[in-house]
Amino acid sequence: MQTAFIVHDCNNESLLRFTQTKLFFDAKNQGINLFKHIVTVPDYASAEAKYTEGDVILETGDFLTTEFRKNHFTKYAHGSKYVIKFDKTIPIDFKQRYYKPGTKQLYVVENLLKVCLTSSKLVYLDNNEGNTKDYIAADHLYGLASGWKTAQYALTNNYKTITVYDYNQRQLDFAKWLHSQPELPDSVDITGPLSGTYSPSADIRQNWKFWHNMLVDFKIIDLYDTPVFPENSLIWISNVFNYEATLFTYGYEKTIYAKNRLHELNNNSIIVTN
Repeated sequence: MQTAFIVHDCNNESLLRFTQTKLFFDAKNQGINLFKHIVTVPDYASAEAKYTEGDVILETGDFLTTEFRKNHFTKYAHGSKYVIKFDKTIPIDFKQRYYKPGTKQLYVVENLLKVCLTSSKLVYLDNNEGNTKDYIAADHLYGLASGWKTAQYALTNNYKTITVYDYNQRQLDFAKWLHSQPELPDSVDITGPLSGTYSPSADIRQNWKFWHNMLVDFKIIDLYDTPVFPENSLIWISNVFNYEATLFTYGYEKTIYAKNRLHELNNNSIIVTN
């Protein structure tokens, strides 16, 4: 993985955010592990001054296709036949679609905007659950409301306080309702949009009564607001700073700033993404 230099030589900020976002997500909204960093520059000379072997220089509005990634590495993306070009005068707008039906451009834009529009209402029935580490030193637990990972962390240690948080009120309400159930339901009847499947693991089922009886606070918290958590907290953030909807909404620079600021303001706590 190398650096992508975006030559931003227009005033189309939404197209710049679109270009940045689509360096990490393909046309079907699947994550891409191609670049480790993005640098936005005003001209090619600025990009050339910082270029190292393996980097890519593209322009605002250049969408790198799967074929480009497979046939890589071309230093300059703009002249490649494997790049879909978006008009620099056309914004990526939620209210209006400027590209014609059937075009590759409209397909990519529609998929992105659908993710953005549903993200504030989307309920994740599972997440990146897996093995959890036993953070014995942590006094406070802050875990996302999606899936089962927060409950798994809570069951590994005797925390002084436990807080389930999310920026999505619907997700938070679902987690609060589920926690209030004395017995884990065999199934849930919840209106979409949904992500994943309701499939509690064996350890969650076996230990549900312990999780249900824990004193848990539920709060709306947006990590882009760079909150300050109590010292010695375990803060599970999952992939919040690598999420397509927020990356397009805020742009790459603000996302990186929010991520770094969160770590800086909470350097006496443990922040985990797994």
